[in-house]
Amino acid sequence: MREKVLNFFREVRGDFQRISWPSRVEIIGLTTLVIIIVILLSIYVGALDFIFRIITESLLRR
Repeated sequence: MREKVLNFFREVRGDFQRISWPSRVEIIGLTTLVIIIVILLSIYVGALDFIFRIITESLLRR
């Protein structure tokens, strides 16, 4: 049992050595892209919410 556990951790360590980590420039670029997309989607959803609220309020007033 102990040997299986040790073998597992050796394999995990080997897998971590084969990972190709992104560079700092790639991380900054992709993080910026995600933030921009989140902001744009938030504005879009907020605008839709505002429009539907106005429509709903006008329909309920009648």
